[in-house]
Amino acid sequence: MTFTSPLFLFLLLFLPLLIWLGRPSRGPSRVRELVSLGLRLLIALLLILGLAGLEIRLPANRLAVVFIVDASDSMTIPATVNTDTGPVTITPRQLALAYVRDALKNMPPDDLAGVILFGSEALVERPLSSDPELESFTSKITTLQTDLAEAIRLGLALLPADTARRMVILSDGLETTGDAFEAAKLAAASGVEIRVIPFGVENGAEAILTSVRAPSRLRTDEEFSLEVSIESTREQTVGVRVLAGAAIAYEGTLKLNKGINNVTLPLVAGTPGFAAYRVQISPIAEGDTFYQNNELSAFSQIEGPPKVLVVINPAPRDAIDESKELLQALQDSNIIAEVVPPTGLPSELPALSEYASVILVDVPAKDLTQRQMTAVQTYVRDLGGGLVAVGGPSAYGLGGYYKTPLEAALPVEMQIKDQQRFPKVTFVVIMDKSGSMGATEGGVTKMRLADEGAARVAELMHDFDEITIIAFDTLPVDVIGPLPGTQKEEAAKLARSIGPGGGGIYVFDAMTFGGNIIRQSANATRHIILLSDGSDSEQQEGVRQLVQQLYDDGITLSVVSIGSGPDVPFLKDIAAIGGGRFHLTEAASSIPDILTSEAAEVQRNYIIEETFFPIQRAPSPILSGISNVPSLQGYVGTTARETATTILVSQLADGNQDPILAAWQYGLGKSVAWTSDATGRWAKNWVTWEDYARFWAQVVRYTLSTNAAANTDVRVTHTGEDATITVDAKSDQGVYLNGLTMLANVVGPDGTTQAVTLLQIGPGQYSGEFTPLVEGAYLIRVAGNDPAHAGAEAVGQTAGWVLSYSPEYRTLESDPNFLLRLAQLTGGGGLEDSADIFKHDLTAPARATRPLWPSLLLLAVALLPLDVAVRRLVLTRYDLQRAWSKARVWLTLRPAPAAPPQRAEQLSSLFKAKDRAGAILSTNAPRTPGHEDVMVPPIVTTPTKSDIPAPIVTTPPKPTPPPLVASTPVASTSSALLARKKAREKKTD
Repeated sequence: MTFTSPLFLFLLLFLPLLIWLGRPSRGPSRVRELVSLGLRLLIALLLILGLAGLEIRLPANRLAVVFIVDASDSMTIPATVNTDTGPVTITPRQLALAYVRDALKNMPPDDLAGVILFGSEALVERPLSSDPELESFTSKITTLQTDLAEAIRLGLALLPADTARRMVILSDGLETTGDAFEAAKLAAASGVEIRVIPFGVENGAEAILTSVRAPSRLRTDEEFSLEVSIESTREQTVGVRVLAGAAIAYEGTLKLNKGINNVTLPLVAGTPGFAAYRVQISPIAEGDTFYQNNELSAFSQIEGPPKVLVVINPAPRDAIDESKELLQALQDSNIIAEVVPPTGLPSELPALSEYASVILVDVPAKDLTQRQMTAVQTYVRDLGGGLVAVGGPSAYGLGGYYKTPLEAALPVEMQIKDQQRFPKVTFVVIMDKSGSMGATEGGVTKMRLADEGAARVAELMHDFDEITIIAFDTLPVDVIGPLPGTQKEEAAKLARSIGPGGGGIYVFDAMTFGGNIIRQSANATRHIILLSDGSDSEQQEGVRQLVQQLYDDGITLSVVSIGSGPDVPFLKDIAAIGGGRFHLTEAASSIPDILTSEAAEVQRNYIIEETFFPIQRAPSPILSGISNVPSLQGYVGTTARETATTILVSQLADGNQDPILAAWQYGLGKSVAWTSDATGRWAKNWVTWEDYARFWAQVVRYTLSTNAAANTDVRVTHTGEDATITVDAKSDQGVYLNGLTMLANVVGPDGTTQAVTLLQIGPGQYSGEFTPLVEGAYLIRVAGNDPAHAGAEAVGQTAGWVLSYSPEYRTLESDPNFLLRLAQLTGGGGLEDSADIFKHDLTAPARATRPLWPSLLLLAVALLPLDVAVRRLVLTRYDLQRAWSKARVWLTLRPAPAAPPQRAEQLSSLFKAKDRAGAILSTNAPRTPGHEDVMVPPIVTTPTKSDIPAPIVTTPPKPTPPPLVASTPVASTSSALLARKKAREKKTD
C-alpha cells in the first residue's frame, strides 16, 4: 500500500476537531447522533485517503516485451546462412527482423510487444501493441555508432509499470559509445529482465587503417618517415597513396600479413606552412567491407620562410596587371608567394591553413563562392591567419563586398557614410520571376538570391535616393515603390518576400513598365538594372529602340544574365546600348554581389580619382622606418571601423579624409585594407618608390601568425565522447611558461568553431576539453598571453588532429560475451527459441499498482445520503412493521390484506361527536333577554357508550354558570368568552 500524495495525510489531524464539533447529546436522539458522527468520520477518512492517492500493489498478469534491435553498420555485413533450400547470403539486420516476426506470432493475446532500433541514437520503431504482425523496419537512424545504453534507457521508458517487463537485445555486441552496463543496472533496479540474442559477423578480406603518425615539426625539404599502421583480416596486397595537400607525395603497394602491420613511408617536407598528410589504402582483393576505415590523416608544421597565397583578378578592368609589381616586391623580401585565380582559393580550412596569409588583389566578390569567403573569414578569425585586401576598380564596394564575410573580416566598411558626396540616384530593378527562378542552388532558390540582391541595392541607398523594384514574368506581378531612401529598410524587407512565378520574362513589357516609372523621377542619375534568364528572355522585338530612347533621356541600363543561353547576345547588346555593364553568371549565388557592385558603380563617388599625399594618422609597425610616402592618384572610398587602426588617410581638396591604409585584430588573426591599388593606375609613384618592396613586406609580415615559443607542443587525446587538448609551453631556452592566459580555437571539418579555455595543470602544462561532433580533420589554434606583458603573445601555435572513422568500422568481430554479461546483471541470459520470449517465467514477477481513489470517492458519495437520512428521518415500530408487511407481500407476490377497521371506526366516532356538539350549540343555547344575538358558551356533553366503541372515563357535570351579559354582539365562542371577561371586570369595579 502506497500513497502518491502523502502530504494530504496531514488532514487526518483535523478528525478530532470533527469529533468534538459533532459530539452527541444525552437526549433520546443520542443513538442517531452517534451513528451520524461515525458516518461523517468515515466519509472524511475516505476523502483524505483518496486525496493522498492510496494505491495497492497486485501481482501483474500481463507481460510486456521490448525488442531492442541493433541497426548499426556492423549489422550490415553479409553472412552465409544454410537453409532448407541451400545457402543464402543475408545480413544480421535481416536475420533480426525475421526473428522478431517469428516471436510475435507466439505472443499471447493479452501480452504487449514493442520494437526499438538503435545505432548512434535509439528510435521507437513500433510502440507497445498486441498486434502480432510486423512488416519491416522503417525508422531511419544514424548508423555510424552503436549506443546500446541509450536504447536500454528508451526501452525502460517504453515499458509500462503495471506489467511484467522484459527486454530482448538483438545485436553483435560491438558497443562503440555509451555505457550499457550502467543502463543494465538501472534496468535491474526497475525489475526488468534482459535477454540477449547474439549475432556473429563474418570477416572478409578487410584491411583497416588504424593510425597515421607524422612529426609535429618539420623543416623545408627535410626527409622524414610517415608511420602507418594497418590491420588485416588475412594476407593480401593493398595499394597505398599519400596526399600532401592536393599533391601526391607517395604511391605504391603493400603486402599485408594477417593481424597488425606497421610500415614507414619515406616522404620529403614541402614548402613552409601547415601540412596535412592524407593516407589512403585500396584493397586489391574482393571482400573489403567498409571504405570508411581506408583513410586517415596526420598534420605537421613545416618551418621556413612564410608562404602566402596571392589571389588575382583574371579579368582586370582596363587589362592592367594588378599583381606584377606586388609579386616582385614580395619576392625581393624573401616572401614565398603562390599565385592563383579566384577559383584557386581553397574553400577547405586544412588547405587554406598551409599559408601564412592570403592577399586579395582587386578581386570582385562575384568571382568567389560563399564557401570560399566564409573559409577566409574563419581562417583569420579562428585560426590566426592573415588577410590583405588590395584595392582597384573591382574591389571593396565596387566589387560587391557589401554584407559578405570578406567585409566582416576587413577593418573598413563598404559604405561611405557622408551622403553629401553622392549624386541623387533613382534605381529601378527589374527582376525575372519566371518559373525558372524557382530552381534551387545550394538549397536556395534563384528567386531568393535575386531578392537578396535587390534588398542590398535598397540598403545601399542614401536618404535622397529613390528605388522601384519590379518582379516581372508576363506581367508586373510584384511592384515595390517608388520609395525614397528614408524607407530603404521597408523596401529591403518587401524585396526579400518576393517569390517565383511562372512563364518567361517579357522584356519589352518589363522595360516599358520600368521606363514609365523612372521617367517620372527628377534625379540627375537614373539607372535600370535588368535581371533576366539567358535562355528565357521573350518579347525582344522593339527593346533595342526602347533602350536607345531611354538612354537619350539620360537613363542608363545594366543587364545581369543568369546562365548562358541563346538570349545572351541580345542581353549583352541592350546593355551596351543602354550605356551600362553586362554581367554573366553561371552561379546564382553571385547575384547579390553583382547587384551591390552595380549600385556602387552607379553612385560613382566610390571611386575617387584625385592626386593627393596620404597623411599618417596613427603609428604602426607597417610604416616602421618609413617617414615619407609618395602621392597617389586614386582609391576606392570606404569607411574605417571604430575599432580599427587607421594608419593612412587621404587629404583631398574638399577636405574629405578616407582610409587608405587600415588594420585591425580580427579574432586571433589580423587583416589589412589598402584602398588604392598596387599598379601604375593609381600608385604609379609608389611602384617606382625605393621603399615599395619594404612597405609591402611589412604589410604582409604584419598579418603573419607568428608561432611563438618554438618548443610548444600541442597534443590531443580522444576518450569516449570528449577530446582533451594538452599544451606544453616552453620558451626557446627551455624554460616553462607559467601563468599564461591560454585559449584554443577548435575548428571542425564542418567549419564550426569551439572556444576552449586551457587551465594550467602543471609546470608549463595547460589542458582543456572539447566535444568533436563530426569525423574529419580538426584545426586547433592555441594562443597564450602573459598577463604581466599585455599585448605580447607568449604562445602561438597551430596544430591539427583527426577524428578518425567511427569505432563501428574498427572492430569487425562480434562480442557475444559482452551481451551475456549484460543480461546476467538483470537475472536474464541468452535466448535461442523465439517461442520462449513470451513465457511468464520471470524470477521476480512485477506487481501492478492499482489506484484506489476512484473507489474511495464513489463510496464517500454513496455514504453521504445515508448520513443525511440518519439525521433527518425518525422510524417508529409501526413504520417498521408496515415496511416488513409490504416487503413480505412483495417477496411472496400475494395481494395485500384489508386494513383493520378499528382505527377508521374510532375516527368516525370522533367526527360524529363533533357534529352533535355543534348542533347543541346552534339550537339549545340559552339567550339573554334583550340580547337575542348573544350566544352563550356551548355545553359539552360526554359521549355515551353507544358513540365510542372503546371505554371512556366520564367527568361529572359542573354547575351551570350564571348568564353573562355581553356589551356587544359576538358571533363565536371566543367572542362570548371575551364578553364574559369584560363583564366580570366591570362587576368588580
